[in-house]
Amino acid sequence: MTAPTPTQPRPGRGRRRTLLGAALAIALTASLAACSSGDTPSETASASGPVTLEFWTWSLKGSDPAAKAIADKYHQLNPNVTVKLSEVGGTTETASKLLAADQAGDTPDVVQIEYRGLPALVVAGAVKDITGDVAGVKANVEPNIWAQTTFGDQVYGVPQDIGPMVLTYRKDLFDKYGVKVPTTWDEYAEAAAQIRKKDPEAYIASFAANQLEFFAAQAAQAGAQWWSTDGKAWKVGIDGEASLKTADFWQDLVERDLVKVEPLLTPEWNAQVNNGKILSWAAAAWAPSVIYSVAPDTAGKWESAPLPQWTKGQAAVPFLGGSAYLVPAKSQHAKEAAAFAAWLGASEEGSKLLLGLDLFPGGTAGRQATLTHEPPKLMPQQKDFYQVTDQVIKNTTIPVTWGPNVNVAQTAFGDALNKAALDKTSFRAVYQATQQAVVADLQKSGYTVTK
Repeated sequence: MTAPTPTQPRPGRGRRRTLLGAALAIALTASLAACSSGDTPSETASASGPVTLEFWTWSLKGSDPAAKAIADKYHQLNPNVTVKLSEVGGTTETASKLLAADQAGDTPDVVQIEYRGLPALVVAGAVKDITGDVAGVKANVEPNIWAQTTFGDQVYGVPQDIGPMVLTYRKDLFDKYGVKVPTTWDEYAEAAAQIRKKDPEAYIASFAANQLEFFAAQAAQAGAQWWSTDGKAWKVGIDGEASLKTADFWQDLVERDLVKVEPLLTPEWNAQVNNGKILSWAAAAWAPSVIYSVAPDTAGKWESAPLPQWTKGQAAVPFLGGSAYLVPAKSQHAKEAAAFAAWLGASEEGSKLLLGLDLFPGGTAGRQATLTHEPPKLMPQQKDFYQVTDQVIKNTTIPVTWGPNVNVAQTAFGDALNKAALDKTSFRAVYQATQQAVVADLQKSGYTVTK
């Protein structure tokens, strides 16, 4: 859910960079053929002696009984393997720690990283190609989800959870104000204006300029690709016309005071959500659990609907957020680590257990289990919540390729866009400046960049 800042590749990796550039050529876009399930992951763990796997994660907290139950269950299935949970920060902090550990030659065995942070770690050579180790569970994950960790024919992780994009909104207040749930972004703008007219203190949403991943997803939904590669060169499309049109859309809403310029999850934002002054959040299926954590008293007043579309009838969206389990290149127990990652993320039992952690599982069995699962605590009355999100997943056909310098984009983009929103200056100029910064950094790092 967080907006991480992946670490750049280390210098001195020229040949590796070239090879991995080729591997990234059709990153997240490959058509993945299903394969036979083969051996179950629990059968592949080493029987040579006791092994302790150090697992860096923020989803599985050692103090959480559900997380401890998962570790205990895997030990029960594999008596020679003990999983030690180490709680770390989000992708930014974890990626930095992993690169430092890689340099020191003392890495953990399994690491949780958001999808957007994976390319930089692959290019840095800090994570292992586990294609052969997890081939037996590939058929247990839908191709558009498995693709999140697949670069060309190489697999670098097992999906943990996914972020089908939805609009989570205050149904009671939409009904009160006579506002229809928008199905297009034009309708969203109309709804925003209606809400401001009905309650001058209320907004349809906040405008959180530091959410780089959201704006990249917006651009992708509109037909842009911020990063792409043919294996020989990178192409950057942050300032492409499709992308800039989305910038124009949000600038218009900001200038008309139809969205509130406010970062997410600040005390001010939390208060406005509680008081019914922020009425929606365009995010992913994890949004209800986040809202519930800061506004539990509003439970029962919210619902979720598919994300508005730029072109009516085109329901495809990218995933927003989600994480994968990676095996560091220098893990001392790589085989056992890959087996555990495969079991937890993609086996029938493991992916179902992730539901107990309030995650949207990436594995097919976990996804199917959501259909009979109770809806999120924020909307206990919306019995079709998981049916809605499952349909969104089926429509999620827009692949997003993250480049090796997402951190540079984040630095150039967030603060500048926030300043532009406050000063009422050009959003397009921010996108164009970010484009220039990302291209310059790629070239400085030794990559070929084409227009």
